[in-house]
Amino acid sequence: MPENISPVAIIPALLPPLNRIFGSISEGRIRKLLFSYALLLIAGTALFIFCRAEFWRVFGLGLLVPGGGFYASIDLNSANGISPIFAFLLALALFGVSLGVWFGTGNILAPPALWLALAIVAASLHSGGVGDEAISFVYVFVGLVFLAVIIFLRLRFARALKQRRLDNAYLLTQQDQFSIIFNALAAEEKPGMTLEDLQRLRFALDRALQPLAEFNGFEWLDQFQTAAVRYQLNFLAYGIALNQARFTPAFGGYQHQAQINLLDKQAEHKIWSYWALENLWGNCQYNPDPVRRENIMYTGFVALQMALFAASTGRDDFKQAGRFKLSHPSGASYAYNDEDLIGRLLAEYQASDFFLMACEPNWIYPLCNTIGACAILANDTQSGQNQWAEQQQNFRQHLENEFLDIFGRYVPCRSARTGLALPAFGGAMPLAMPCFFLNALFPELALRQWLLLRRRLFDGQGRFRREAFWRIDTGNYGFSRASAYTATALAAAELADQAVYDHCLLALEEECPSEEMAGVIHRQHASVWAHGVELMARAGGKHRFRDLLLQTKPNPGPRLDGIRYPEILVAAAYHYRDGLKAVLYPGHKNGVYDLALSGLKPLTNYVVNRQDYRIMADQHGEGRLQFPLNGRTIFEIFPESRV
Repeated sequence: MPENISPVAIIPALLPPLNRIFGSISEGRIRKLLFSYALLLIAGTALFIFCRAEFWRVFGLGLLVPGGGFYASIDLNSANGISPIFAFLLALALFGVSLGVWFGTGNILAPPALWLALAIVAASLHSGGVGDEAISFVYVFVGLVFLAVIIFLRLRFARALKQRRLDNAYLLTQQDQFSIIFNALAAEEKPGMTLEDLQRLRFALDRALQPLAEFNGFEWLDQFQTAAVRYQLNFLAYGIALNQARFTPAFGGYQHQAQINLLDKQAEHKIWSYWALENLWGNCQYNPDPVRRENIMYTGFVALQMALFAASTGRDDFKQAGRFKLSHPSGASYAYNDEDLIGRLLAEYQASDFFLMACEPNWIYPLCNTIGACAILANDTQSGQNQWAEQQQNFRQHLENEFLDIFGRYVPCRSARTGLALPAFGGAMPLAMPCFFLNALFPELALRQWLLLRRRLFDGQGRFRREAFWRIDTGNYGFSRASAYTATALAAAELADQAVYDHCLLALEEECPSEEMAGVIHRQHASVWAHGVELMARAGGKHRFRDLLLQTKPNPGPRLDGIRYPEILVAAAYHYRDGLKAVLYPGHKNGVYDLALSGLKPLTNYVVNRQDYRIMADQHGEGRLQFPLNGRTIFEIFPESRV
């Protein structure tokens, strides 16, 4: 058991003392950024002062601030002289868009290229003289911006100092409330899915079990941000794996095939083709291999997909050398297995000054890194290694020092090159979801962040605040709270917070009601990604994800296998006393169906449903029988000697 996981009650960590606005590494990057800007100021000022040509003087103004060259044409005494003000404001707006492109696609070339282009355009369009006062206007603008930023940061820091003291005091008082807050107990009985649960699972199975080259039912919007199809594949697979582990550990067949298919779909070129462009404009390097460098949003997420497949099925398909093969249209191919992906993650962690690795070029997301770290932890359990234990202290130290904002929230992402971070936004979901993965890595941090978030989810009268959830589905950018509710319910399930879990699913049902069509339940206004997260939440429970990552291979024994989907729906299948118990539903209509079994003791007699049927396993430990299904049907098989 890793040393950070304790079988006893977890005490939430307190927020670390607030001694500085930025972590030491982030501060160093920001100093370098300011130094670079100072050089730009010097260069622009020198061009303005020492050059005689008007083009270069205006170009120099453009280096001082994006669109600064338009200041040279401002004349407050004429109508034509006022228009450059609007040109300057438009230039600033365009520069803001370029920053958004940088964040959204990793295109680090966009902001400096636009800045340079604006300087050239302003210099090319300018006609007439350039007054010496123009540079004064620009410097006043730059000075006012810097003064406003300094005042803003100082006021926020003073407020954050007070808030952090209050938050730590709050955390200490909440320890007496744990039995009330975290009151969902781990179920001891062997559970089974209801018919409604099966119909929800079919949403994922229908998409997973189609031919590998087909992606019917997936949402193709963009491949750079949260609506990317690779994330839909990830979370549908995670949902199937958690359902497999909880409800049907003794069932192979289409459950196993669904997870394999979703991994093989990740290897389709259309899924990872985005990387060639992102790597080119983000790292100035052409290499279309999405595993090779700084791409945890692919490498880490797929590695966890493989780890959950192995943990929930006991299979080691993706440990085979070269099993995960990426074929490029040029003829190049890149072959990996799960150990290769884990090795890439570890190498990137150790190479990064922030220790956490970048997702898209330059941008480091704490959430993505916790997903990659969970993959390493699970791989250690399955392979008997200790790689995560060797890295976890560095990971935690940098996570706490560099990725907490001054109010104690994990930032969405931080720029590895500039040290700047996006402010926390998006409501409850981006604060809730890290708690799910942190509970496997650092339970005391997960508990701290959850308690601080939970306080925002209820008003003073204890009423659930739906307005705390962002009304944008990050899975498809639609206007619904589906992804926010499902992600928060997922974390609540893992941490055993029954109240928040129930409130989230109730709100989800009211705002995005379930619709059943041909035996499949979906939510019309929810993204595919949100459907996957809901599957995870409904299969979740007290520390179930953490326990699954720490679980060795499932016990061998009889297993349902070779069942055709959707003719038979398996609601439960688990090992019991050298035998198997299962709950089956007919997918379409009642009737007699062919059941296949594997993992039996070779040449051993088995009794089905207490003498109703008898079969003998063949020399390979396999057997088949015809079995009637009439609605919800119990299926039991035991060695004859056990009956």
